[in-house]
Amino acid sequence: MLEILTGALANALTRFLPFVFFKKHADKFIFLKDEFPVVLLTILTFYILFPQELDLNDLKYKLIAIITTIAIHLAFRRFLLSIFVGSFAYIYLANRF
Repeated sequence: MLEILTGALANALTRFLPFVFFKKHADKFIFLKDEFPVVLLTILTFYILFPQELDLNDLKYKLIAIITTIAIHLAFRRFLLSIFVGSFAYIYLANRF
């Protein structure tokens, strides 16, 4: 539960805080719009890589899914597509093997 709250807080801070406190200079923070997918993917990656219990077999599937997500994101630059394909890869590997 703590990981979810940390992710939500990081998401909210990177998205809303600059515009709330720096309304006068909001145009300087527009780059967040372009960089937000990378920030969110990083938060999700740390969330899945540090579970409460360590299972090396599961870690192998997670690393494969992360590499798949990065490859799809670099190839197509589609945020939702890369998350969907990476999630599908992990679910398939975890349930198949």
